[in-house]
Amino acid sequence: MSNICKAFEMSDKDKQREHLRKLVLVENFGDECNRKALHTWDDGCRILKRCPECDALVLCQYSEFHDFTGGHDKYYNDYFSVDSREEALALNEKYNGFQIEMEYKGKKIFL
Repeated sequence: MSNICKAFEMSDKDKQREHLRKLVLVENFGDECNRKALHTWDDGCRILKRCPECDALVLCQYSEFHDFTGGHDKYYNDYFSVDSREEALALNEKYNGFQIEMEYKGKKIFL
């Protein structure tokens, strides 16, 4: 049975954010895999993290949208529940930044 981080069961976005800030780095996958951007906008990356409370793994996708009109850049954080490093690697191989958001069938959080 998979271990799912309790953040995925929370309905309050602020509590989710607070809990997800506690995640610790397992591996940084960078910004590209097989010529696929591992983020949705101008900059970003994917990182595998582990929850110190739940011991669950979470694939984190960080994206930044550059606003060149004089406004502020925007930041997007996506979180995908995964069972293993191997599953995270397979998701990186299969999905670019937009595809994973739309097609991933597991538990996910968009903040």
